[in-house]
Amino acid sequence: MVAEDVDWWMRCIDEPDLTALDHYSRFAYLSGALREFRTLVHYRLQALPWPLRLVLRKLYPPEPTLTLDVGSIGPAFFIQHGVGTIIAAESIGSHCWVNQQVTIGHNAHGRPTLQDRVRVGAGAVVVGPITLHEGATVGVNATVIHDVPAGVTVVAPAATILSRQENGDAQA
Repeated sequence: MVAEDVDWWMRCIDEPDLTALDHYSRFAYLSGALREFRTLVHYRLQALPWPLRLVLRKLYPPEPTLTLDVGSIGPAFFIQHGVGTIIAAESIGSHCWVNQQVTIGHNAHGRPTLQDRVRVGAGAVVVGPITLHEGATVGVNATVIHDVPAGVTVVAPAATILSRQENGDAQA
C-alpha cells in the first residue's frame, strides 16, 4: 500500500525531476522531505511492534499538527500541506486528496466516510456520520454536514459586503 501512496504522491506533486527517480529514491525523498508523508507511513505501519515504531518515529518524526484517526485508509492517499489538519473518519477510500487546515471529524452521532477519489480543499470542515461519495469535491472553507453525492462539488458561500468605507469612514 505504501508503494501506491508513493506513486500517487508523485502524480499529485507532478514534479518531473522527482517522477524521473526510481521507486526507492522517490520513497526516500518523500520520507525525508515531507512530514505529511511520514505521518501517513506511520499510520500504515501500526501493525509493527511498538519498539520499532518508536524508533521510526524518532528517526522520521511525523507532522505534529496532522492527526490521522481513521478506521481504514485506502491506497494512494495524498495530504497536501497537512499543517493544522485533523482527520477522524470512519474510512477513507483510494486516491483521495486532503489539503491543509481541514477538519474531518465526528459529532455526537458519528464520523464521516470518504469514498474513492474524494478531494477536500483547504480549511474545509466535514463533520458527522455523512458520506462524501465517489469523486466528490469539497471546496475551500466549505462546511459539510450532509452527504455529498458522487461527482458533485460543494463550495462555501461567496464573500458578501457588509459595509463600505467612503473617505476613510466606516459605514454600517
